[in-house]
Amino acid sequence: MIDGSHEDFEQNIALTKKVAEVAKACGVTVEAELGKVGGKEDDLEAEGDTNTDPAEAREFVERTGVDSLAIAIGTAHGFYADTPVLDKERVSEVRSLVSIPLVLHGASGLRDEDIRECVQRGMCKVNFATELRVAYTDAGKKLIAENPDMFDPKKLGGVGMEAVKELVKNRILVCGCDHKAK
Repeated sequence: MIDGSHEDFEQNIALTKKVAEVAKACGVTVEAELGKVGGKEDDLEAEGDTNTDPAEAREFVERTGVDSLAIAIGTAHGFYADTPVLDKERVSEVRSLVSIPLVLHGASGLRDEDIRECVQRGMCKVNFATELRVAYTDAGKKLIAENPDMFDPKKLGGVGMEAVKELVKNRILVCGCDHKAK
């Protein structure tokens, strides 16, 4: 994953192309980001959203050679303070112009119906990082609250992993990915 979205369009292309060239030489695929996904990521705050321009997405993919592309459609990293307004039509527009898989960043807290529609319109990968972190942490907090003298990190890890597993099962169903493994 190379995120040059904080750069202007030409600088994002230059940075991403360099990363893609090195990665491909090593047999590694590259996901890039175009447009600004709002919210908070890695302790950096994004000021509002700048959704991905479909024509720029096509040019970006052609010029960089990336393998997948995260596009901005009104999502945000982290949880939402308000109900997000998603430009789901933009997914279809970008999908019609690029042939590589599209990625939805900032899906934690979105309605299941919105996620399903984004997948139907062409999103191939959906990121739920915040939800997974919260599920893991909340399971550990609950275990400690119920067993205040417990100090075994293996038990904390076990309940955390079980909570994540259950959430992932749900998200696989929401995304329509069940029974597709070969």
